[in-house]
Order: sequence, then structure tokens, then C-alpha cells
Amino acid sequence: MKELVVLSGKGGTGKTVLVASFATLAGSKVMVDCDVDAADLHLLLHPKVGEAQEFWGGKTAYIDHTRCTRCELCEQMCNFDAIHHLKVDPIACEGCGFCARI
Repeated sequence: MKELVVLSGKGGTGKTVLVASFATLAGSKVMVDCDVDAADLHLLLHPKVGEAQEFWGGKTAYIDHTRCTRCELCEQMCNFDAIHHLKVDPIACEGCGFCARI
């Protein structure tokens, strides 16, 4: 079995189109689009999905109010501006865990 991996940090360079082109040439194949922000390979290839499962990969911070001293240091130090009035915005939170350490 041969494996081809295409990766980069830069969006819009044509990685998905390149992979789709190779995939159409391959006979028997397994494709995985692991793009966190825009997994779009299916839009080009319309694959038959053999199995689908819900996936939760990230962690979101939460405030344990039984231990919180309400110092608001977590809010001040959050690099993602995800904590306001001692509530965590799950969309903004990157799950880095820095707030838990301070």
C-alpha cells in the first residue's frame, strides 16, 4: 500500500484540488480530509461514505465555580478573549488550558 500526504499551513494553494486529481487516477483508495477549518474534498469527489461518526477533538475550558475565587485573572490573561464575566465562550476558546494554570 502506498500513502500520499499533502499538508501545508497556507490556505488557497490548491492542496485539495491536487489531492482530488490524484484520487481520480487511483484505483482502490481510501481518502481522509483532515482539514480542521474546511474539509472540502467531498465537494470535488462526491465519495460513497462507508461510515460516519460524530467526532469531538478539541477541549473547551470551563470554570469550576466551587473553586473559582472570582479574581478574573483567567479573563485578563486569555489570549483568545474567550472569557467574559466568568463565562467561557466555547466558540472563541481554543482549549489551550492556560486559564486553568493561572
